[in-house]
Amino acid sequence: MPATNARTAKPQKPGVPDNNGGWLTIEVDRAALSRNIAVFRRLAGPDTRLMAVVKADAYGHGLLIASRAFLAGGADILGVHTLAEAADLRGVGITAPILVLGPVNGAEAGTAADLEVEITVASLPACRAAAESRVPVKVHLKVETGVNRQGLVESEIDEAVAVLRSSAELELVGISSHFADVEDTTDHGFAKVQMKRFDGFVDLLSAAGVNDLVQHMSCSAAALLWDRSHRSIVRVGISAYGVWPSGETLVSVRQGGREEVTLEAAVTWKVTVSQVRQVPAGETVGYGRSWKAMTDSRIAVLPVGYSDGWPRALSGRGYVLIHGRRAPIVGRICMNLCMVDVTHIPAATAGDSAVLLGCQDGETITPELLADHLGTIPYEVLTLPGSTWTRIPL
Repeated sequence: MPATNARTAKPQKPGVPDNNGGWLTIEVDRAALSRNIAVFRRLAGPDTRLMAVVKADAYGHGLLIASRAFLAGGADILGVHTLAEAADLRGVGITAPILVLGPVNGAEAGTAADLEVEITVASLPACRAAAESRVPVKVHLKVETGVNRQGLVESEIDEAVAVLRSSAELELVGISSHFADVEDTTDHGFAKVQMKRFDGFVDLLSAAGVNDLVQHMSCSAAALLWDRSHRSIVRVGISAYGVWPSGETLVSVRQGGREEVTLEAAVTWKVTVSQVRQVPAGETVGYGRSWKAMTDSRIAVLPVGYSDGWPRALSGRGYVLIHGRRAPIVGRICMNLCMVDVTHIPAATAGDSAVLLGCQDGETITPELLADHLGTIPYEVLTLPGSTWTRIPL
């Protein structure tokens, strides 16, 4: 069994530094995570199983912290990308069903069987590797309906079934797919085409004598929009963490009459101010001398930089919160440090908490706001922090 991930598996308590001296912390609101997944538990209904997707260190929230919160909130299954993530969960005693959504090679199939986790096969070579492994493992067949990224096409179904049937140990239990264009638009015509294509694959498998498979293709947006997308299993990713997949999804859901859906952000990124220094008028700050003090200024130094997942692209564009007030980033973000202007925050001093994402004294920095500054999406923002951050469950 792969080694347990030390960053997320070992106990983390407030006030106890992990590997960064306590300078960088991510507070994770477990109750908010449980409430978010409970929203989808109600939408899915009693006859549909609910999968919480916890890949990528649970979208930056901490694999073990989030997994436990989701199971407490009503999730039936955990979805991971890698077998190592599944091993981490099993290593701390989580016994809930787990599906590996990413690729698993033939050499890993035995480990999957030992861990009692289900795997996804998305190509003929993957089918052959699973069959040749000769281990008792449950398999979900991923089919191509429009993303053109992973999945078998119609002409491969008969051969895939024959290959999987060649191994008495394998059990084909599910069929899955993924939406290509459900979040970024209020026109969901193509998503409905994909659902029709998915039904076609179900028919093809039935014609090949394969019936009663669990079916799943919903993402957060689809799960919010249409009950028809729920199938046997509802998969929920980004919205389990309190973030709407997109503004278009929010508009579509509200137009559909689901005013009752409320999602709660669950993380706060905090960095302890290491120093506050005086910078006289006319002096510059940072590499490249890109910021010049127009008046005598006070600059706070934060021990966080692009090696910690705090992007250099925020240089001169973003801000943090100190004492509930906006402190603009000045100069260039460095590998391990950045500087912010606190001239207008006279109480700011070394030891204060600076909030990079989340709420402080009524002000909020959202993943959507950071995504807008960076020209990206909230998904990427949430997964920016790496191993230099200590995740603290609240």
